Amino acid sequence: MISNLKPETQEKLIDHFKTFNIEWFQSPFALSTWKTVYKVLRARKEAVKIINEALEKRKDSIEKQGDFLDTLLEEMKKEGSIFYKESIVSLLLNIGFVSRDSTSYATALTVNFISKNPRVLTELKREHEAIVQKRDDKEPGLSWEEYKNCMPFTRMVIYESLRLANLGTIIFRKAVKDVEVKGYTIPAGWIVAVAPSVVHYNSEIYENPLEFNPWRWEGKDLQSPGSKTLMVFGGGARQCIGSDLARLHLAVFIHHFVTTYDFSVVQECEICRVPFPFFTKDLVINISPKSPS
Repeated sequence: MISNLKPETQEKLIDHFKTFNIEWFQSPFALSTWKTVYKVLRARKEAVKIINEALEKRKDSIEKQGDFLDTLLEEMKKEGSIFYKESIVSLLLNIGFVSRDSTSYATALTVNFISKNPRVLTELKREHEAIVQKRDDKEPGLSWEEYKNCMPFTRMVIYESLRLANLGTIIFRKAVKDVEVKGYTIPAGWIVAVAPSVVHYNSEIYENPLEFNPWRWEGKDLQSPGSKTLMVFGGGARQCIGSDLARLHLAVFIHHFVTTYDFSVVQECEICRVPFPFFTKDLVINISPKSPS
């Protein structure tokens, strides 16, 4: 997001992002809640200060870093732009917070799901070993063409993992006009809280919805990251900007994981929601390099 920060400044910014956890979303009667709220507010203030300083320094510099901050500053200069200084700082702050754990949580949960289903693991190994065998050079990393064209089952695993994970617990939307829903009227201007898990665990949409079954996605369009029955990344114009990157990250991880290593789960990860998801137990695995075939 922001290149050329001094190492100590970057470390401070990351520490501030780490302070933004879900512990503040607890009982208002607990003293620990208010202590956490204070820490969060202080961390936010310090993070905003660092981002502001980086923004001002970049505005006065002719040197480009090719990062997201450069892109936002270029957009701000355009006529009719929706961006201004405060909105850029807010966007960088929000992305830093929201993206901090979501992909790593999804990765851990995916490994957890795979470990419980040997049939899924066998199919993943078959698909990814076939990718490696087709290469002239067995060493290079995964190519874009391989990701887009050679991973139909992996894509099914990713969608099923994201459906069950429900890392985006609540999606907020504003009704721009009166909306009728099953005899009720949502007045224009009201804020609506959408809970994707209600859809993702709906037995009328997904057979045995609590079962990890990647084959349920067979034959379906898996290029579009969102729909009315799959809202992992939200939907519409305000769909998560990181949706494609998150799915790519999972695919790259799975490829190297199943082709390079053998693993066994020692302790399954456990997740709870209050209402945001977090792990009560870490995923602990034994891992070793695969024996040469």
